[in-house]
Amino acid sequence: MGARRSASERAWLLLLCPLFCVSCSAPGRPAWSRPDTSDWSAMNQRLAQERDARPHDPWAAVVSVTMREPRSGHVVDGRGAIAVAPGRAVRMILVGAAGLTLLDAWVGRDRWRIAVPPVQTVRRGGASDDPADLPVAFLRWWFFTPLEGELFAAKRTGSGTLWLLRDGDAVIELVRGPGPPGAGLLTATRRAHGRSEVVQECRAPTLRPGAWVEYKDESIGLGLRLVVESVAERPPEQDAFGDPDVQGGT
Repeated sequence: MGARRSASERAWLLLLCPLFCVSCSAPGRPAWSRPDTSDWSAMNQRLAQERDARPHDPWAAVVSVTMREPRSGHVVDGRGAIAVAPGRAVRMILVGAAGLTLLDAWVGRDRWRIAVPPVQTVRRGGASDDPADLPVAFLRWWFFTPLEGELFAAKRTGSGTLWLLRDGDAVIELVRGPGPPGAGLLTATRRAHGRSEVVQECRAPTLRPGAWVEYKDESIGLGLRLVVESVAERPPEQDAFGDPDVQGGT
């Protein structure tokens, strides 16, 4: 892992898609109930619109990230880039103030690889192997299939719209609340096998610098805040999404 960077890393280190927006406040959470028949179709349609609004094409952006390590409570700050091919792969590289790579994360459908050069560590795993101290689950869930699942309950309130989804063994609670003009706050809580993960995302039709998304694994305390600094004008190169081990690493 030296200072030399691979062609794929250089290709997308200019890099997020219309996902977030700023200055949101979380709505209240009223009790869940299944809507009556007259409202059920409208709630399904609203959820379908949420899904359709998610990006379908590859996108990329320059970001800053703050990550809290759960065991020690140590906080790591870095700048870098994220490239996302929805449903296929995510690559995120963060560098520190001295220009040294702090984290190189690649997550695909069936496997993942995360390198932490400062401690000379490279870890790998499969689709069902999500480490508690690294943001693999966040990257796979939120940038691959954030709104997947079967709707089984919903509620419309004065402060927003609520849905309950079942996705395999997981239950996902979605809360769409108000935000600044042209945007709104989406809060997603995913619970499975005693693990609870929460994402807050402010979305707008177009991405703006200063946008953010926050993630917390409530079960173990892993936290991450991602802030958009600039948005790539063009999609990332396809090389950005390949397995770094297959490509020769970074």
